Amino acid sequence: MSSFQPNHSIIFRSQLFLSIACLLIILTVGCSSQESSQSPSITSENPSQSAQANSPEIKPGKTVEITLTLTDVHGFKEMIEKQKGKVILVDFWATWCIPCVKNFHHTVEWKKKFADQGLTVISVSMDESDPETQKSVLQFLESKEAQFINILATAENNQDTMDTFGIDDGALPHYRIYDRAGKLIKKFSFADPSQQFTQADIESSLEVTLKSKSE
Repeated sequence: MSSFQPNHSIIFRSQLFLSIACLLIILTVGCSSQESSQSPSITSENPSQSAQANSPEIKPGKTVEITLTLTDVHGFKEMIEKQKGKVILVDFWATWCIPCVKNFHHTVEWKKKFADQGLTVISVSMDESDPETQKSVLQFLESKEAQFINILATAENNQDTMDTFGIDDGALPHYRIYDRAGKLIKKFSFADPSQQFTQADIESSLEVTLKSKSE
């Protein structure tokens, strides 16, 4: 009986083939693993985060600052003079005047409603001018968004502000309407009980005056 003799050259080639095949498998698996481990770093950026990063910053719009100016009757007359060409509504009021506070929102609404037609509004507080009262007046104006000319009436030499500003009998509220030439054409006062008025009366007078083209 003849015995089997292994062919060493065949075995060597087979082993070499298997070694090369294993090496290729290892390299393939290794590259795939490396690619999968690196891929998150390339695509990790969240699209929504990227959009937020690239979008311009949105800032709240700046609101109009409410200011309060102390002035006497001479300064008030100068303000009226500077507004020539526009219809002027002046609201004389005070924080202690309940009807004034209650109806002040109408003055704010008229400014918004008729501004495009050439209406200017001036509010004149007849409160005291001490710092604490000034603060209260300004806080009220801010709460009402009174975005127009706001003054606090003062008087020289201890004069009475009601007298110097011509408030009939010191009765508030008190409204005045000036035409485009700066002429006082209408006054609404509670000094005369027989001549009561409503907010509708004031608005109606504003509409008529605004239609006037007088210069």
